[in-house]
Amino acid sequence: MNLGIIKTYRAQMEDRIQFECAELVKSLEAVQAVRTRLEADEERQAQDFLARARQGMTHAEACDHVASMDALASAICRTREREALIHEALRQKRGELLDASRERKKVELLEEREAVELARQADRRAQQAMDEVAGRQHHQRKDVA
Repeated sequence: MNLGIIKTYRAQMEDRIQFECAELVKSLEAVQAVRTRLEADEERQAQDFLARARQGMTHAEACDHVASMDALASAICRTREREALIHEALRQKRGELLDASRERKKVELLEEREAVELARQADRRAQQAMDEVAGRQHHQRKDVA
């Protein structure tokens, strides 16, 4: 098989994996932004709860606040889990990218070696042709002398 085709394929694989990494980074940034917003909301709710508790609130109001804070804590937990999953997927994808890059570089190295070998063979053929011409000329000179 032609090494150029393999090299192109490997480069395309590497590009695809880089794109997938970029998409995972975007997803991670989005999830981190959501988590940050939720954590800020949680802090505000806690401060609001404390302020209202100092002023006095009914049992029903306290239960509503606690339920709201529990729901927010659950949302934060789910967001952190999602963030961890994306981190792991990104770690794996970066490993794939490293492997793909190594494979592409191996093919490039093979391609370079092949080019060097072809150049050596061409040089050898040229040298053989020159040797044959020189040998013929030498025999012709012997015959003339």
